Amino acid sequence: MPERVVRNSDLARAEDGLSDHAFFAGVNERRFASPDYTSAELGIEALNKLLGRNDVRADELDLIIVSAQFNDTFSPGVGTAIQHGVGATSAAVLHVENGCCSWVSSVITARAFIDSGQYKKIAVVTVTNFVSRLEEFQKSPESFVLGDGASATLLTVGEPTVLSVHEQAFGENWAALRVEPDAVDGVELPHWERGSGPLTVKFSPSMLARLWAVTMECLPTAMATALDKAGLTSDDVSCLITHQPNEKYIAEWRKRCGIDDARTHDTLSHYGNMFQSSLPVTLADALDKKIISSGDVIAFATFTHGGEMVSSMVLRWNS
Repeated sequence: MPERVVRNSDLARAEDGLSDHAFFAGVNERRFASPDYTSAELGIEALNKLLGRNDVRADELDLIIVSAQFNDTFSPGVGTAIQHGVGATSAAVLHVENGCCSWVSSVITARAFIDSGQYKKIAVVTVTNFVSRLEEFQKSPESFVLGDGASATLLTVGEPTVLSVHEQAFGENWAALRVEPDAVDGVELPHWERGSGPLTVKFSPSMLARLWAVTMECLPTAMATALDKAGLTSDDVSCLITHQPNEKYIAEWRKRCGIDDARTHDTLSHYGNMFQSSLPVTLADALDKKIISSGDVIAFATFTHGGEMVSSMVLRWNS
């Protein structure tokens, strides 16, 4: 995690129509990465930490799968910069851009490569270096739930720990939630045009109402589907980790998944919503706090953007 801590109680809160909406509640503090870290540097830090903990040399990696929000340039992505930065001279690079579902999608992809025999050691890296770069958006209360962070996950040949996965796209929800330039003098220009405004996340009361309805249906359904594929029920889950947009969503998902709070974990209060980094960072936090033990069944569920995709995964932790 970046060292810079931003406490919401220290921020001036501009009042608008969404200031007190429950969607933006539950976060006490967050981490900001920029300008201390580029996205590549944040990913390098996380991956080096992972390799050191597991006593794996960088040149042993066959593939690095990277998901970044934002990259350091419009194009190319930061994957090869991370590969070079850690000295993974034998590794190929793959970018995955599935928003908040990217970590699950990347783990699924890595698992398929390993099962096929093409690769033996794969690192999955997520980088969220977003809200700290949007200085104008930081003035809005809608930004107060967003934080930065990075993760690295190692997948190798061995006993399969991923018991089941489920992913499904809902294209009818495409662009329901958008990151786009703000209007300039009342005119909205696309981000590639000269004179476009600063990037912002566009919320509205109607969009938030629709998002609630969509995600409260699709995420618990995806979780139930993944458990069914694994031959398990909610009673078998030792720890549920969901996407963490806010405390209301987390609480309702737990209820609808039939998993009590004692068998869940989140880092919302201290780290906020880190997009694709939320699930792996929260998993790492649970491991550091010894909430998860060897043999535990861990369930993950997340959605992306305005509900355009949902991902769920069940694994058995083998320490």
